Amino acid sequence: MLKKIFKYTWPPFLVAVVIFYLCCLIPPKDVPDVDFDFFIPTDKIVHFIMYWGLAGVASFNYIYDKKGHIIILKLIAFAIFIPILYGGLIEVLQAEFFPPRSGDWYDFLADALGALASLPFSLWFRRLLLNKQLREQEI
Repeated sequence: MLKKIFKYTWPPFLVAVVIFYLCCLIPPKDVPDVDFDFFIPTDKIVHFIMYWGLAGVASFNYIYDKKGHIIILKLIAFAIFIPILYGGLIEVLQAEFFPPRSGDWYDFLADALGALASLPFSLWFRRLLLNKQLREQEI
């Protein structure tokens, strides 16, 4: 049982540790200031990309291991919902336990949107694997 859990969780766990480090352990003064003007603040784009990556790694890992034969609700629960909860937890931790940092609802929104945005790519990857299997069976 533990071996199966480890097989699914080690890649997203590594990404989650990096996100925790970037969001909680680096003092705000040490975060590089990017002189890039965009209609969305740069830090929200970074949050979006981090959680898109976390959810993407989690879902691609699950889909690849199951060779595309997945349970969609399981994919949504573990590869989308858990990263969203993790984003909320990090915002609470920042507000309560990491004084130089502060929790931000917009960061959480960017986290959630990033995780949700990974879903179409995950479903595309699943279809790619299933189509590959069909082609191999035809040969």
